[in-house]
Amino acid sequence: MKAQEKAHAIKQIFVLSLAHMGIDFLCAFSLYRSFVNIADVFLLYNFCAFALQLPIGLIVDLWNEKRKEKNKIAVYTTVMGVALTILGSYVSPIISGLGNALFHSGGGILSMNEDEKNDLHSKGLGVFVAPGAIGLFLGMWFYQSSFYRVIQGLVSLALLGLALLVFLQTKEEKQYRRLKLPEDFKGWLKVSLCFLVVFLRSLNGMAVTFSWKQGFVLSFLSVLALALGKCAGGFINARIKEKKTIWITLCLSALLYSFGDHVVCGLLALFFFNMSMPLTLYLLAKQIKGGPGFAFGLLTFSLFLGYLPVLYGLIGKTGPFPLGSITSLLSLILLVTYLRMAKDE
Repeated sequence: MKAQEKAHAIKQIFVLSLAHMGIDFLCAFSLYRSFVNIADVFLLYNFCAFALQLPIGLIVDLWNEKRKEKNKIAVYTTVMGVALTILGSYVSPIISGLGNALFHSGGGILSMNEDEKNDLHSKGLGVFVAPGAIGLFLGMWFYQSSFYRVIQGLVSLALLGLALLVFLQTKEEKQYRRLKLPEDFKGWLKVSLCFLVVFLRSLNGMAVTFSWKQGFVLSFLSVLALALGKCAGGFINARIKEKKTIWITLCLSALLYSFGDHVVCGLLALFFFNMSMPLTLYLLAKQIKGGPGFAFGLLTFSLFLGYLPVLYGLIGKTGPFPLGSITSLLSLILLVTYLRMAKDE
């Protein structure tokens, strides 16, 4: 029975991850098609897509408190997100941004529930979040295609099919699950440490540039390294646990960013730096019991904040060293501090 539940969880998370890639592709595809030179529209889209996940996730968590069906509201949120993203790709990036937020909130809750229930130790989280970067890249790269409407229609149909699969294969659990926030300063401090780690990751992603990152092939390889890092991080954490994962991945990324202008070192730096992403979400979820939507939303809100310093010129675009190495080491310090505090409990 346990094996069947785990197999079901893997299928559910795989479908959600494919939908994640499609959602981010369609958002970028339509946004860049019509608003590539309008910075304010990008800011508003990013606010809707990332910052709004915090209140949406909290609302879903609180709504679930009043129901025995643990996953039903999250499924409705996911499907509604797909529908609004498709509609927004034809109408307005604000609508697609809201759809993106709804999908991520619902899909994130479903993935976190499956990960926890089946003791995947963040493997499911890494698989769910990883493909989004690939979808964004492909959407930004191919938005000028002469087959724009054909691609838009095919991706929309594929997303509807994936949403239907999510709806049909989600199993309900008859249990109450109350949102339980940290009750003391120490608990909130650990939440803040995870929040800051994701802020640094966002800042790194926006500000750090590589001299070799030119043309489709190398640009795609950089995104693939980032996505594979997120995916692999969950599997490595499940294998060697949090402490070793944090020390190995972030020390290696700090070192490799020092030589990041060489293509192989730069790709490996991206890979190792992003391996801590699912682990950070996993650690945060331990502090916010029964609140996967709120936990997921907190980190996406942090992603949005990390985008702002570069957008407003407070931090300029820079090479991989020293900023890449600094953000790696600061992330290491923050996560090691979290583990030390958790160990002392």
